[in-house]
Amino acid sequence: MRVEPPHLRPPGPRRWAAPGRAKTQLTCAEAPQVVELCGAEAVGRALDTVMPDWGLRAVEGPVPPGAPVTVITDVAPKGYSFQSWWSRTPLTKLGLAGASCGAVADLVQSYCDARPDTLGLHCGAVELGGHLLAFTGPFRAGKTTLVTRLAAEPGVRLFCDDVLPVRPDGQAVALGIQPRLRLPLPDRVSDGFRRYVADHLTVQDSRYGYVESPEQARTGTLAPLAALIVLRREEGARARFHRMRSAEAAAHLIRQNIADPGEAEAHYDRLTALVAGRFCVTLVYSDLEEAVAQVHRAFAAGHLPAPDLEIDAPLPPDPIEGDVSPADLSEVYCRAAEVSAREIGEDVFLWQMEGRNFFRLNPVAGAVWDWLEEPATGHEIAATLRDVFADTPAEIIAADLSALLGQLSARGLVTASLSG
Repeated sequence: MRVEPPHLRPPGPRRWAAPGRAKTQLTCAEAPQVVELCGAEAVGRALDTVMPDWGLRAVEGPVPPGAPVTVITDVAPKGYSFQSWWSRTPLTKLGLAGASCGAVADLVQSYCDARPDTLGLHCGAVELGGHLLAFTGPFRAGKTTLVTRLAAEPGVRLFCDDVLPVRPDGQAVALGIQPRLRLPLPDRVSDGFRRYVADHLTVQDSRYGYVESPEQARTGTLAPLAALIVLRREEGARARFHRMRSAEAAAHLIRQNIADPGEAEAHYDRLTALVAGRFCVTLVYSDLEEAVAQVHRAFAAGHLPAPDLEIDAPLPPDPIEGDVSPADLSEVYCRAAEVSAREIGEDVFLWQMEGRNFFRLNPVAGAVWDWLEEPATGHEIAATLRDVFADTPAEIIAADLSALLGQLSARGLVTASLSG
């Protein structure tokens, strides 16, 4: 949406603890977040497993005023409910790995918020041949699966599968968090990778599993970011690299930063400077093993990239990012399950549990998301927007709303049904 009114911060989290439930409050030195477990001690043990260097410890006494609090409640036999500090409504019926994932996400967000000069890039990253490689891309590009598979190779050190903090000096920081895969694995993965995952699974439930990586970088490990690889999955395509223009690389990082960007122009200048000194390419692939081989071919040697590496011409914009059909405003829309909203700066990010994908909303789009707490037709939402923005032509409001709902539908963030 084009018009952007002031955005109101949502209230703090609601309390979802059942009366009489034992409460445990966890804190750590890495982030100012409090994780409150209500009869959910198993989640605390799971967090010790998937983020072992964070030193989560139980504390007593009242929560300090203003401290961000995550609440996880065991509501057996229905699983766990997860109430994020950054969301108004809880996610429910989560398994152990799903509830742990929610806590990890809040702790990482709190880590980034406590370091306003640090970027939080939504990407996977590995160190190969002495080069730190960041893998990002659009919805369902496969970054977690790729970096977890790469980490199974000798000489590859996993930095992250989800968020990579980058300091102002260009040094990236490992957070020491195990990668999390959706289960069961797709049929198309190799038998070798399937065995590796089975042998290294730690915290798991019926939908997700964390994977221990023997060569994972410990929390606080630093390395300069050397390359940005944007993933593009195309069915049947051979694995290959394409050159990427600096402006396009910067645009990807702007979309993938989960930290508060601060002043817009300074933020853009910083990201432009960050990509200017890095090797930036698109990796097109279909087969995971072909992609792993191509990454090794390009980066395993000391020279970046390998002198004999074939790199094709730049690609046009990814159709997944650009060519989404507008939504039918006569249909009824509502929020999808396992999606929560997080306010970062003046924007709202929708965070999707399944793929831990972030979708940025400007303030008006954030207001539309608020209205979708209850099912509504696109026409009903458009009528409300016309009342608020009386000076904006109705056809522009309708077109913008249709485009927004189309984007949300394409990413599984909202569901649509026929009216009546």
